[in-house]
Amino acid sequence: MSWKEVLPVEAEQMLNAKEARCVDVREPEEYADGHIPGAVNVPLSELPERIGELDPEQVWIVVCQAGGRSMRACQYLAAIGYTGLHNLSGGMNEWMGEVE
Repeated sequence: MSWKEVLPVEAEQMLNAKEARCVDVREPEEYADGHIPGAVNVPLSELPERIGELDPEQVWIVVCQAGGRSMRACQYLAAIGYTGLHNLSGGMNEWMGEVE
């Protein structure tokens, strides 16, 4: 496995320290209902077409609602050479940090 599971508290620390950026792979209407501040919305269904929006050199925290779609996104990104990937364990269901 070429990505790590990250707990929400660890993810929040990484984001606050600017050590990582967040990509939310939920659909736009889910993202609009509340997302991690600064998260870029690239739905899993659009990931192949929009891959250019995600810097492969960047450390990414990948988030969805519960962790399944973000895991699939991590699998896809790892398969095409991304290395700094962290799947947010439990997704937005477990996120206790700020939401916008």
